[in-house]
Amino acid sequence: MEPQTQEASNSQRHTSDQNVHNVSDHVDEDVTSDAVDMDQYRINSWEDIGKIDFSSLSMKNICQLHFADLGLAFEFYNSYAKTRGFSVRKSRSRIVDGKVREKAYVCSCEGYRLEKWNHMKNRVREPKPETRCGCMSKLHVFFDAVIESWVVRDFCDEHNHDLVVPKLARMLRSHKKMTEPDISQMNHMKEVGISIPNIFGSLASQCGGYENVNFSIKDMHNQVAKQRRQLPDDLTSAMAYLEMLAARDRNLFYSVEKGREGVFRQIFWCDGRCQLDYDLFGDVLAFDATYKKNRYRLPVVIFSGVNHHNQTVVFGAAIVSNERKSTYVWLLKQLLIAMKGKIPTSVITDGHQSMAIAIQEVFPNAHHRLCAWHLMRNATSNIHKPQFTKMFTKLMLGDYEVGVFEQKWEEMVGFFGVEDREWIADMYGKRNMWATAHIRGKFFAGFRTTSRCESLHAVLKRYVKSRYNLTEFVQHFQRCLSYMRHREDLADFKSSTGQPVMQTHFQQLERSAATIYTWQIFVLFRSMLHKASTLKVIYEEEKSSCKIYQVSKFYKPNMIWHVSFHGEQDEFKCSCMRMDSIGIPCSHILAVLGFLDIAELPKSLVLRRWTRKAKEGISGYDDMGGLMEDSLAISRRACLAHWCKQIMNEGCLKGDIFNESRDVLVNILSCIRTHSGDNNMMEEHAEYMYEDLAKNGSTEIETTRKPKRCSYCRKGGHNIATCSMKKMDERTPQFDDDAAENIEGEDYSFVDAESDEYVHTEWFEEEDEYLDSSRYYEQSGGETESSMDYDSGGANDDDDEAEL
Repeated sequence: MEPQTQEASNSQRHTSDQNVHNVSDHVDEDVTSDAVDMDQYRINSWEDIGKIDFSSLSMKNICQLHFADLGLAFEFYNSYAKTRGFSVRKSRSRIVDGKVREKAYVCSCEGYRLEKWNHMKNRVREPKPETRCGCMSKLHVFFDAVIESWVVRDFCDEHNHDLVVPKLARMLRSHKKMTEPDISQMNHMKEVGISIPNIFGSLASQCGGYENVNFSIKDMHNQVAKQRRQLPDDLTSAMAYLEMLAARDRNLFYSVEKGREGVFRQIFWCDGRCQLDYDLFGDVLAFDATYKKNRYRLPVVIFSGVNHHNQTVVFGAAIVSNERKSTYVWLLKQLLIAMKGKIPTSVITDGHQSMAIAIQEVFPNAHHRLCAWHLMRNATSNIHKPQFTKMFTKLMLGDYEVGVFEQKWEEMVGFFGVEDREWIADMYGKRNMWATAHIRGKFFAGFRTTSRCESLHAVLKRYVKSRYNLTEFVQHFQRCLSYMRHREDLADFKSSTGQPVMQTHFQQLERSAATIYTWQIFVLFRSMLHKASTLKVIYEEEKSSCKIYQVSKFYKPNMIWHVSFHGEQDEFKCSCMRMDSIGIPCSHILAVLGFLDIAELPKSLVLRRWTRKAKEGISGYDDMGGLMEDSLAISRRACLAHWCKQIMNEGCLKGDIFNESRDVLVNILSCIRTHSGDNNMMEEHAEYMYEDLAKNGSTEIETTRKPKRCSYCRKGGHNIATCSMKKMDERTPQFDDDAAENIEGEDYSFVDAESDEYVHTEWFEEEDEYLDSSRYYEQSGGETESSMDYDSGGANDDDDEAEL
């Protein structure tokens, strides 16, 4: 400190010392009069401080106070400072035999800032305003072994600076701290994706306004950052979270692969419900890796399918560091392990080369179908002729015979003169992976594109933000799964209540299907009944093993389908093979059923996966429907919070009602703690406000002095002068990282999870009703930045492994 500054300080200290009140003077006067009631000035608990009227408290009264523990002394002085409009902090202590025997609390403006902090080289930020001005206000207490209490030795209430008006005192540093209930409520709201500003607004509403909140948004961000620093590294934390889930779900499966020196490569996980869903609906599997909404920009692979309500259902998820063939092989093998070796019948992907190779290696007998939307996109980018894309789409989706397809392909290629194009040759060589004419009869449950994956990503966007790390991604992904399962429960309820109104001419068949199928599948079946009314049986032929019926459209005699009926097996088959491809009877078969006056839908035409009873008799689903212990605790907390909020809003209006409400709540809390075996009394509530508050009745705060820590790196064993991280210009406050993230704002854009309308228009197109490419493009959601070309080739094998 400079000489003139030191001199000014000494002069001010001399002036202020004249205003210091010594407790001995008052004690002598009171002893002489023998009028002191010691219990009247004893502070035993945090509740005693709450009963003090600080506006009428005299300096003489303060000097007569004695405290049951040191924490209460600080709580008293801090509460007093808030009523006056200044902030306090802890100063020096006197330690005897390893125990604190004297402690001083001073005004936060005490002392002066060192000049070196004002003249730092390479400073990036504006220096903080100077607040220290040598204020001498203080409260000095010492431990009196005779009465076993902390007694006031010196008290000075003179300030050399302006005090803050009471309205703004809550913004001073020692008065703006988050309590444990506030932190707990913030964490619960943050877990469901609510942003920090919105949480702050909610807390302010509960308190009656922003002026009643004792902390700021910055304090909330700092608390979140503090909690993150206390966690282990991201991968370890994510594994710990999955292990916690595994403790509640014994069937949960997860696997992590690490590279050199423990560097993260990929993680795969699926819970018990995912495994049950895969066991029922895993005959068709769709997945892609175009979603990268996480802090590390790593691809997220989601394995999904379709359930009995025609809703997207998730079988598992993974985060990978690259898109090599070896990565997809590892993922598919982990999926097989988790699903007890069950191999899907069909797989649909966006056509990435690494995916195709991995599927051929792990699922050699599965039917691999390429996404129609990606093929249309590639046709546009490779041929650059809109008319070609339109004809290619019709050829891809049209339900032609193989010979007709070959003829039309040659006509299209010759007309546009693209015979020599490499992409054309490649597509023709893989026609059994995308052309309807070549994949008829293979079950894909109505899948033609990966649009369900894209729509799933849109829903996941509501729950997962780009700044989330690995642990947060897993946590919020599980929340997304919970929401999707809630939608399935709603669909179950809708299918089990009420009966649909009959709308077709085949009311007996319609009523039979209404009792079998779920609501969404019944709507699709009814559309087939409507189309069946436009068909007629024109010829019947009986053979040794079956009967053959020719079905045609009215006024279109050239369009003929053949339906075979095997009486012994009660089995129907149609030349369109849509029953085999979709699992729902086509309009041609339904026309024959009407021709034969069959009122009940034959069992051979009912696929169990589309029925109401799809999950009936499967052990595990019912067990997951009950409330878990943590769910009960959450609901009980919400119930108590509801009544406590009403008490808070109405009990603070009048003083007598407030005192009565407070005493009742304190008694209830004491009884609860006594019943639960907790002998600590209400004084422990002060720990929620100040971390240094001692336990009830304790007169010894610490037996040893806390080790000093470096003011830069906050580690022990050295100070800032010897710290290896000396570049002070690189130092940033705790809040800045989270503040920058918060500027991005919250994205609550939502796209419906299910592409039901799109899928419904696709499923049952007749041969002469081809899908227009522009409408197909719009229904698929259009081009996205994350979409991947089929002809883009394999992933770069030189990709670096991602390190968390």
